[in-house]
Parts: sequence; structure tokens; C-alpha cells
Amino acid sequence: MKNGIFSKLCYLYTFSALSNVVLGQNCQLTDSIMNRNWIFLSNNDLLRTDYIADGGTLTLYCNEHSAAWDLKCTKGTLEQLPYDAVCSERLSLSVVPQYKACSADGANGQLYDMVYSFATGFTVTLYTICYCTSRETVLYSIHKAYGFNLPTGNYQRPQFKLLGNPNRARADSFGSDEIYKTFQTLLGDGQTYVKSNRDYAVQRGHMANSQDFLTYDQMDATFLYMNVVPMFRGCNLRNWKRIENWIHRLPDKHTYATVVTGTHDVLYLQHSQTHRFVPMYLMPDEKNPMPMWMYKVVRYQGECYVFATLNDVSSLPAIQYSNICRITSCPAGLTLDEEPGSCVSYCCGYRHFVQQVGDFAKMCSVSSRSSTFIAFL
Repeated sequence: MKNGIFSKLCYLYTFSALSNVVLGQNCQLTDSIMNRNWIFLSNNDLLRTDYIADGGTLTLYCNEHSAAWDLKCTKGTLEQLPYDAVCSERLSLSVVPQYKACSADGANGQLYDMVYSFATGFTVTLYTICYCTSRETVLYSIHKAYGFNLPTGNYQRPQFKLLGNPNRARADSFGSDEIYKTFQTLLGDGQTYVKSNRDYAVQRGHMANSQDFLTYDQMDATFLYMNVVPMFRGCNLRNWKRIENWIHRLPDKHTYATVVTGTHDVLYLQHSQTHRFVPMYLMPDEKNPMPMWMYKVVRYQGECYVFATLNDVSSLPAIQYSNICRITSCPAGLTLDEEPGSCVSYCCGYRHFVQQVGDFAKMCSVSSRSSTFIAFL
């Protein structure tokens, strides 16, 4: 059904338990409906579940100049989107400064919310970034990973955008030509970390993980230069990905995990000729550093988990253990590869870790063995 008014977003979700509807026959969504041209809404919020409850409504929103479409779920069958329903220009994501200072790893930054801002004044936040302009780097991100199981095999990764970060030089520093040139300059012609300007050994590693977001429009919103740091491909595709996958599978339906993703310290790599360890910055004046450590602090159902990955593929890295991590056994279902090319990773004790990195990562009480939820977000 076409929604021609759309004047009050808070009434978008029309969950009506009609007397002639047999409850319990939910409409399971598939990736076939996930056209990235639309924003998917439900229950006064972005769509957070991979189904629509019986009697509930999925709203497809384009922009303030177009009517929204309401698709109702009835006894397990979701209304079809009409063939004439098109969205040529989806509402753009906005980067909104909170005008609140944030700090981590000895640097100061500012908090930014990644939001959809509707014409009514209603806003929905997808995730939050602490960004440091003096270093041109992300200090940490905060997002919620909801429980769902929606395949995304048809999803095509978009181009990264400069939205919210006007410094084109930082975006350029991630280019393969620039990375090869930087590694040659910093580590000498004999360096083998990046073998050519077509060797994509260093990637744009997401802070807020795209796979934790349900629909294509939400996933697209994570492809911002404000949401990435330089990460070795081996880390990004192996141990770090295993950690991301474990977190993604953690929440049950109707629940979510809160995830803080951060960076700590600057990576040092050995010069090919002098053998001295050199700090790795992709931009002049010590900007856009390659982090030495990537980490995630996760809170789910009163428990907190901490994971740290050394962003170094060297067989003999400058450091293997960090003062921020006291190694503990990993939770069930997570196995980490010890091979250096996968980037050495650890599960860490929560209490010591948050004392080292800062209060922004403090999400659980440490007064008992079973961590207790503290007000956060």
C-alpha cells in the first residue's frame, strides 16, 4: 500500500493485531527484497530483524519528495512491492557532529553520528565514530550488532565515500600506488610487505563492521573513509574476520550486542637496510597511522568480551604482547590462527583492558565474575 502522507515518521510502523489474523506466521525476508535503492523501516526504527511479524508492516522509504510504500505481513505472506514503485535517489546518510570531545590512545577527537535525518526532524543513528583530525584517524567506533540471519550473496560493495571527512589526501593515501610508494620510502627498496603498486597488501579495514547491519542501505553506510583504518590484508581476511564473524553470530533474534571497535598505538616495521623499526604513517606529519593493535569490546546480555589483533604480518614483529591485553581463554566457537600471516590475535581480560584503553570501552561491571550491565548508549 502506498503511503502518501508520511508526515510523522514515528507512526510509520502499523503493528495491528487484527482479529482475523493468526499470529505466529511471520514473514521471513530474503535478500531478493533487499534493493539498495530503498531504506527499510519497521517499528519506528531501521529494520533490525530478518522477518516481519504477522500483522506487522515493512515500510520502504525513498526520500522526502516521494511516497513511502507499506508492505503488510499476513499469515506468513508479505505484500509485493508494485512494479511501478521506484526510488531513483535514496535519502542520503548524514554525518552529524555531537560537538562532544572524545579521546583514546593519547589523542583527542570528536564524536560523529552516522544518521538518517528525515524531513520531520526524526533521526535514526546507525553508528558513532570518534575521529581525530589532527592524526587523520579513527580512534574508535560504537555500533549495535543485531541478531539476524539474512544472506547477502547478492550484495555488491559500493565505492568508499568521503562523507564527513573532507580531507581528500587521506582517501588518496589508501590507494595502491600511494601505499607502495609510502612503504618504499619508509622501509627502503628492499621491503617485501607491499611488492608492487598492484599488491593490495594493505586494505581499508572497517571499524563498524558492515555485516552487522541488516539491509543493503545500512551496509552501504559503513563504506566511509571515516570508518576505516589501514590494515594488512592477512589480518582483515583471517583472524580479524574470524572475530567479526563470531560477534556477528553472537546475538539471538530480538537481541543485540553493543560493539566498541578501536585502535591502539602505531605499527612499527623493520627497515629493509638499516633494520631499525620505523613507525608507519600513510601521510606526512604523522597522519593516518597504521594501528599496531585493533580491538573489539563486546557487551551481550550482561557479559563483556575483549579481542585484540596485532596488525602485523611479520614473522618477527616489533612486539607480540601488549600491556593492554592480559590473555585469557577465548569463548566457545572462536578459534584463532597463530600463523603470523593471519595476524596474531588474543582474547583479553576485560577489567585490565578497559583500565588501559579508557572509559569509553567500559560497558560491564567488574565487581563480579559474571559481568553486569552498566548504562551505556
